[in-house]
Order: sequence, then C-alpha cells, then structure tokens
Amino acid sequence: MTRRDGRPPRYGTLAVARRELRFWGRSRGDRFLLLWLPLLIGGLVWWIFSAGQPRELPLVIVDEDASQFSRSAGRLMDAMPGVRVVARLEQRQAAQPWLEARRAYGVLWIPAGTSAELARGQQATLVLEHNAQFLTHASQVVREVQAAVAALSVAGVTQRLARGPQPAAAPATAQPIRVHRDTLDDRGPDYEVFLAATLLPAVLQILVMVAGVSAVGRELRDGTAVSWRHRAGGSLTAALVGKLLPYLLLYLALGALFILVFAGLRGSPIRGSVMVVLLGMALLVIASLAFGVLLVAATRNMRMGLSLAGFLAAPAFAYSGQAFPLVAMPAFAQAWASLLPLTYWLELYNRIWLAASPIALAWEPLAILALMGALPLGIGAWLLARRGFLPEAWGSR
Repeated sequence: MTRRDGRPPRYGTLAVARRELRFWGRSRGDRFLLLWLPLLIGGLVWWIFSAGQPRELPLVIVDEDASQFSRSAGRLMDAMPGVRVVARLEQRQAAQPWLEARRAYGVLWIPAGTSAELARGQQATLVLEHNAQFLTHASQVVREVQAAVAALSVAGVTQRLARGPQPAAAPATAQPIRVHRDTLDDRGPDYEVFLAATLLPAVLQILVMVAGVSAVGRELRDGTAVSWRHRAGGSLTAALVGKLLPYLLLYLALGALFILVFAGLRGSPIRGSVMVVLLGMALLVIASLAFGVLLVAATRNMRMGLSLAGFLAAPAFAYSGQAFPLVAMPAFAQAWASLLPLTYWLELYNRIWLAASPIALAWEPLAILALMGALPLGIGAWLLARRGFLPEAWGSR
C-alpha cells in the first residue's frame, strides 16, 4: 500500500496524530467545537464577571428624620460605588413593594429623631432591610452601607472631639463595642477571581471530556476503528496516544492562555509556584481526556458516551466546594465531587494561586489528578482492546 506521492505510508503515534489533524482540516464543525467554542465561552464568562465587583445595586432610603444629617447620609450612600439610591421615601411601608418587585435590594430606614439623638451625644440606629435570598446582592449592599455609616460615625466623633470636654469618651460613645479583625486576604471580594477564574476550568473540563469521547467514539460510529489502529502499526497504545495528542496540545494551549490572561493581564498574579499551577492545568486536561476515553470505551457508543460526559461533568462546579462548602454537602454530593478532576484543580487554585501555600500542600491534589489521568485511561484502553475493535461495535451511534 502506497500513498499518492508514491512513498510508503507511515505508521505509529505521529502518523495517527497527522491523521487526526487531517480530519480537523476536513471537518468545519469539529474545528468550531474544538477551538472557537472554547474561546467564545471563555470570552463570554470573562466579560460577564470582568467588573470584579457588583456596581450600583439599587437602594431605597426611607427618610423619616428629614434633617440635614439624613440628607447628608443619603448623598453619602449614593456616592458609594456599589449602590445607587433609586428612591427617597417618607414612609417605611412604601418601601416594601420595591423589595418585593426586586427593584431594590436594600432599604435604609432613618428613623425620626435620629439627628436629635446624635446632637445629644446618644447612639442612633439606622435600620437596613435586605433580602437575604440574594446572598451576593445583600452582602454587597450591607458592605457599602456599613462603609458609609462608618464614615458618618467618624465625622460624628470628630465633631464631638471639637466641642466636648471629654474627648476620650467620644469614640466609645460612637462605637461602644468593637471587634478586632485580622484579614488574611486584603484584596476584598473580586467576583472575577471567585467566579470567572473558576468557571472557565469547569467549562474546559466539560469540553475536554466531550472531545475525548468524540475522538474515540467517532472511530466506532464511522466503522474506522480497524484502520485507526492499523495506522498506528497495530499498537493500541500508539493509536490512543496519537489520537489524543492533538487534543492534549490544543487544550494545554487554551489552559495556558487562561492562566496568562488571569495571572498576567487581569491583575491576579500567581502567589505560589507557577510550575505547580501549570502542572495542575496539564493534569486536569489529561484527566478529562482520560475520563472521555473511559466513558466511550465502556459504552461503545458515542451518543451514550457524550450523554454520560455531560451528566458527569456539567454539575462539577456546583459540587466542587467553591461556591458552597463541600463539608456541608450530603455524602452523595461529596462522593460525586471526589470523582471529578475539577475539584482537585480548584484546591490547587485556592492553595497555590491565591493563598501562596507551601508546595507540600500541592502534592495530594496533584497526585490525585495524576491518578485520575492514568487509571481511567488504562481501564479505557483495556476495554477497547477487549471489545472496541469487534465488528459489532462498529457503527455504534
């Protein structure tokens, strides 16, 4: 058998990889799914959370005091970047429809007599009502209102120091009970770091797993499994490595691009070992490909393998412990999370990238990721060797 140019055909791992690349060149749909779709999804996720923090969340002020102090408080609230005063009402009852209709996420009530209490040197209480069902919205509104009230308290203390005969008592009167806090990470809440930088690897895991299923499943679907193995010189190992090599290089490049964008261009530098982060990303890609091979080898059906890949990987972020504490989840959810490579990548992200933990704390998730790459790939290869190249497996959709 000779090629069109008259030379004998090449066999082995690189020959299989070239065969796969030629398929990419012929299939416009696969090129879109492999390259342009990850870039589009990644760009969309980054764009959605690029602001870092929520801005101008609607806030309603109920001013029953109608004083210079209440007007100053309203102007100061409106100047805070995280909230925007959308209404100033005179009665507390009138604010409830704003919360119920979600036209505002907080109501700040300034009771009547507040300015008079402050003038007498007494404590005054402002009441903030918010809907705790919207945790992110509520925490942002609370944080902005607390910052504005703190500024008002400082102004009040300054005035008392200027006119009172007991300057030492003024701070205690403004804030009789204090809490000392030591902040371990002083960058503040950044949802680009919290969500975008963690959702993108979750999306990458899904896409890589689907690519692993389709790469091998296509050979069964089209009945070309024998020619695929023949191109590798009859070696199943060479056939698998050559088949997966282009996908591995492509998604490693996309993973490196993700790290470059967030660590270099978006101002979230890697505080720990860069090599550990890169190694973790490589192992995440390998493990996701291995899971894809295992699923299609176990089912010998591309459609079923794709369905299982989506079922397994789609909820990975929800079960990873990033948005909700993993230890507080039911045992089933914890077991599900322990089977997903993303869970261990996020451990590396939190420990090494964000917290600059010692490298010793990275070995466990790295070892588990490596095992998740080797074990499913080995089982998948064994299943393919036993049943994947039988004629009854050909044409399986």
